[in-house]
Amino acid sequence: MTLAGAAVALDPAALPQGLVALFAQFGSLWQTAAPITRFTVEETIFDCRGTAPAYADLVRNGICQPAATATRHAQLLLLDAPGPLWAAPYFQEREVEAALRGTPYLLAHDPDRGFWQAFDRATGRGLQFMHGPTGYPPWEPGSPLRNFLHWQVLGPRRGLIHAGTLAFGGAGVLLAGPGGSGKSGTVLAGLLHGLSTVGDDYVLADLEGGLALRPVFRTLKQDPTGAVRLGLSLAPRAANWQGKLQLTVDEIAPAAMVAQITPLALLCPRVAHAPRTTFRPIDAKSAFHALAPSGVSQIPGDRAAAFALAAAVVRALPCHAVDLGTEPAEIAGAIRDFIRRGGA
Repeated sequence: MTLAGAAVALDPAALPQGLVALFAQFGSLWQTAAPITRFTVEETIFDCRGTAPAYADLVRNGICQPAATATRHAQLLLLDAPGPLWAAPYFQEREVEAALRGTPYLLAHDPDRGFWQAFDRATGRGLQFMHGPTGYPPWEPGSPLRNFLHWQVLGPRRGLIHAGTLAFGGAGVLLAGPGGSGKSGTVLAGLLHGLSTVGDDYVLADLEGGLALRPVFRTLKQDPTGAVRLGLSLAPRAANWQGKLQLTVDEIAPAAMVAQITPLALLCPRVAHAPRTTFRPIDAKSAFHALAPSGVSQIPGDRAAAFALAAAVVRALPCHAVDLGTEPAEIAGAIRDFIRRGGA
């Protein structure tokens, strides 16, 4: 298989034409590429081939694959090979998005790692170039192929959002906030005390016919101090790039991952060390600022669509700030009671 990504130059002034040339290689490369893995997310079968076999384990450990009827097909070539040449001093995401607006193409690049992802929404074909068989970014094991999954499922009222979830009896809450706000710890506290989830980090939000949340990734993360506070007994593992331990929902509560939840509210937690967990209403603008920025910055390609999706989610839900108590059981009980009251 001839890996000719580096033979294509991408000029910001003629970016769509450059991507046409890049994807012109796809068919011949696909025919000779080795199978890596195959999985289904949101009615799309993702077929992965190439020279990055580590993705078989990343997908198995990281992606939630509920039984579903597939109606669409995406092909991803994951290549340990040099990517295209960038014919400009810097890769500027906003300028790239503007150049590709109105085309079927989406493009992401990490110049420090030489990591490229390009996607053609018209054909469902994706190309990834990286240096070395594990030359992916350090956050990739927690949400493997995140950009491709988002780009494939993205619609006017559907896509991935950066939020945690907890549920009880099919109804639940979204948890949004920056790192250190207590979002992941709250999800873990809930799972340890009988609540369910559709994800801790990224979930699928679908507003067609009313807001529903569905799982994409099965991973959780927690810093070692938080793991001790929660009483987690984990097999030895290395910390990730953030100094956190990565685990799966099945390790904590094997039956806790559900197929879908109906959210009643968006909660913005805060580590307050309060005597008990309390809720207070907040305005939609504050909630939007908690939900939107991280997701928009972490999934490039179409900032306008990502902001619009976050805004639609916020408009669909009452929003509350949550001052967290100190005991995991009390936090979980407070959220369960909040859900039982209908999110009030």
